[in-house]
Amino acid sequence: MNWKKAAIFGVFLWILMFVIVSVFIAFDIYKFAFMGVVTAVIAGAISYTLARKVKPNTASLALSYGLIWVIIGIVLDTIVTTRFNSEIFSSWSLWLGYSLVLLAPLLILKKK
Repeated sequence: MNWKKAAIFGVFLWILMFVIVSVFIAFDIYKFAFMGVVTAVIAGAISYTLARKVKPNTASLALSYGLIWVIIGIVLDTIVTTRFNSEIFSSWSLWLGYSLVLLAPLLILKKK
């Protein structure tokens, strides 16, 4: 596992999601219920794209990358996002997004 790449991609993923959600909030479209699902799917898609760059060749390695990205996201959300939304961790869409980030790298594994 390339730990440096995993950490950099984890921070990059979090920054992208922070910006995307901030734009949705700024344009007042995040208030719609379906936007939670849209945001979670975007997080999963970005995770899938990043996983294609790291090319894990086993399920355990794919899950390891996903887990690192989720841990980095939780830490950064705790440090930064809770300043703007103290109830962020009670959002079902956040946990759906984290689940997709964790599992998306599994989708690039080749069946043998």
